[in-house]
Amino acid sequence: MYLKIHVHPQFNAPQNPLGFSETIQEYCKRVRELANELLKGIMESLGLEESYIQKAMDLETDSHQLLVVNLYPPCPQPEVVMGLPPHSDHGLLTILMQNDHVGLHVRHDGKWIPVNPPPGSFVVNIGDHMEILK
Repeated sequence: MYLKIHVHPQFNAPQNPLGFSETIQEYCKRVRELANELLKGIMESLGLEESYIQKAMDLETDSHQLLVVNLYPPCPQPEVVMGLPPHSDHGLLTILMQNDHVGLHVRHDGKWIPVNPPPGSFVVNIGDHMEILK
């Protein structure tokens, strides 16, 4: 199952099931706040003003935030699952909340290594747009 919702600058979530839209809106607001704090820290680490990227890219009004949810049902033969092809994330940041089923893998020394974050944590990926900053 795959669900993709545009949540900023305009919020466009379905109203069903009851309470879904409100829950997703609050979650996305909090993730956006987290992203803004992370961006401030990244800018500072690059020796830039902490609000540099927010101003340069007009993140409050001229940026997009998507909520993407993937549900992969259990597979009786996980060794044959292909998943998504190798790719990079095209935005500034990807903030990934992963459940107890390993999904994210990174390529290191020619091998795919599963990412096993601690329960309840977020994995933050730097996207392509961030790489062109400096």
